[in-house]
Amino acid sequence: MEKKRGLVIYKQHEITRNIKFINMLQQHCLKMELHLEVMPYEQLCIHLSNPKDLAGPLIDDELHYHFVINRSATPWLNEVLELAGIRCFNTAYVARIANDKRLSHAVLSNIGIPMLSSTAVHKHFFLNDNKISKERMIIKDPLGKGGTGVKLADDSEEIHELVTSLNDNLLVQPVGGQKGKDLRVYIVGNHIIGAILRESATDFRANVSMGGSARFYELNQSEKRLISFITDAIHLDFVGIDFLIDNDGNLLFNEMEDAVGCRSLYIHSAIDIAEIFAAYIAKELEKEDIRKA
Repeated sequence: MEKKRGLVIYKQHEITRNIKFINMLQQHCLKMELHLEVMPYEQLCIHLSNPKDLAGPLIDDELHYHFVINRSATPWLNEVLELAGIRCFNTAYVARIANDKRLSHAVLSNIGIPMLSSTAVHKHFFLNDNKISKERMIIKDPLGKGGTGVKLADDSEEIHELVTSLNDNLLVQPVGGQKGKDLRVYIVGNHIIGAILRESATDFRANVSMGGSARFYELNQSEKRLISFITDAIHLDFVGIDFLIDNDGNLLFNEMEDAVGCRSLYIHSAIDIAEIFAAYIAKELEKEDIRKA
């Protein structure tokens, strides 16, 4: 049987940092009769004017890619490829909401997932002294990831100083949850694969890349039930969902990671999420073949 061809796309500077995961994913895909190639996002050439020649390196008469794993945080690409009939992991809808904190908070709030009060603003709201609370708050770049673009402002003067250096569009939240602690839950094919509790004694952010520690965490039934509300509403191919933990131990949605990092899961468990993901892709492609037959 002919191997299905696929691409995994990263920004150029992220390929080296993620090469171990990329190699594992390629090896597991081969076992599933899937040929996975790596392409830097910066090398893509997308022909938008002719649907039959939609993507230069991606689609032509001799070389057709059956699926794309887009880990470059560029959801527009998922949308374009889906128009060309290429299966994307994640779907364009999930990529769009997971890469924009404003959208993910709006969507998950709409299905009743608990979270901190979240407000999308333009920084001029602060600079022009509009009537938004100037108390201690978290200010986020809604398109940031990995803890980048997240600032803690203690008072009105610091808020004003911070926003002058931030992007125009912001997400603001009150300070809440247990300081320096969050929970990342890994989902593949709408199934919970594992969870990692991250903690920091020195920073309000618990990201391991910023000095936090991590350990494997066994979800209780209440936590699993909360996550099932999300997976019942949205089909998730492969994401990480990050939760804050309130003072009573309850989960508060914080963000969804489309290109979720998996280092802590490998370090603190025997779970090979690359193998699970490769098997899931193979099954999804097989389902599509059956539907088309």
